[in-house]
Amino acid sequence: MNVRQSVFGEVAIHSGAQVSGVDLATLLRRLLLFDTVIIKSVRLREIRTLVRAFGKEGFLQLLRSGVLKISCEWTTIVTDVARNGARELPLSQFTFGIVDIPNREAVLRSELSSLEGLPGLKNAEREALVDEIIATLARPPADYGPQILSQLETDLRNNSPVLTAAIGGRIKSRGERNSQPVIEVRVEETQHRVFRVVTNLETSLGQTAQQVHSEFLQPAINALANLNQRLATMAAYSAITGFAEDEAPLLFGKLAGIISPLNPMPIEDQFARVVTIANMPDLPMTGRINVENLLEARQSRECEEFRAWLSKSEHVSDAEIAAMLGGLRNKIGFLIRGNAGKVLRLAVTTAIGLIPGAGLVAGPAAGAVDAFLIEQVLPTTGVFAFLKKTYPSLFESS
Repeated sequence: MNVRQSVFGEVAIHSGAQVSGVDLATLLRRLLLFDTVIIKSVRLREIRTLVRAFGKEGFLQLLRSGVLKISCEWTTIVTDVARNGARELPLSQFTFGIVDIPNREAVLRSELSSLEGLPGLKNAEREALVDEIIATLARPPADYGPQILSQLETDLRNNSPVLTAAIGGRIKSRGERNSQPVIEVRVEETQHRVFRVVTNLETSLGQTAQQVHSEFLQPAINALANLNQRLATMAAYSAITGFAEDEAPLLFGKLAGIISPLNPMPIEDQFARVVTIANMPDLPMTGRINVENLLEARQSRECEEFRAWLSKSEHVSDAEIAAMLGGLRNKIGFLIRGNAGKVLRLAVTTAIGLIPGAGLVAGPAAGAVDAFLIEQVLPTTGVFAFLKKTYPSLFESS
């Protein structure tokens, strides 16, 4: 499986474990842009909303096709082991453990009780749906947790530079007056699986041992654990996970140059950018989705061409995209007729006028811009066909 074409992440709108909805716009973007979408579920509490959005049969069709998968795991690395709320180790020393949830299937079935009372879903259908959801959950390998724990301990034994980078990032984020101290970090394994982090932070920053531990070392250790869990998750599901650009140097260290081009977030951001520039409505947060049309759209030539174009549009300026849409008014005028309420209007009659400073000089220049953009940026009409016909077909008629 091409890891770049599979994406893993949350779509639930939540605060902690309290789920209030689903970011349906993000989910639909991912279903259009990636071959496989794996939802990192929040205790399966977004399932009711997903069933309502896709319909029971449509939701099952997505699961059975393998296009959509759901993962619901509780495995966590504990980086600050305590007993009765108190740490047993001295400051700057760490040992680690794994926590998971007991009675997994009972908990999953309990969470899916939210499907009770769903309109149009009889008891027998609900029970069959629950069985299939649980049976098709994407699971990591049995050694997922131990592998994360082993890698974390190996990084510390080898004095991984990522720990130093994490401490440096914490210093910078704290806005310390001496924001660029020379950081000295050394890790000692004082006894089996107990690690002492030795630094010069007390003297270089004028901090107490407690402050160094709680403000710098503990967050840095957490960052290292999160890094290893992120990488283990990508390996387990053969999928890339999103990450903020400023996380790359810290969380991915020497791997940043390899991982950054695989980040799924830029192409999702590009989708939103084109929608904004073209003055098109974004994907909806709620509503009923036509799954048949969605699956057909994913396999269409137009969607393939749109993906390819989108992946190359990062360095095309907003003005160039706006000019392209404006200059193509006559060439693609047929694309903006009919169904005013639902068609993705490209606003081609005003796009060039939106370019700051363009004014009257934009007209004569548009021809040259058109020639360049049509040949180099937008080589086929498949992109427009996707935006005009394929994209709107995903939504049920109201």
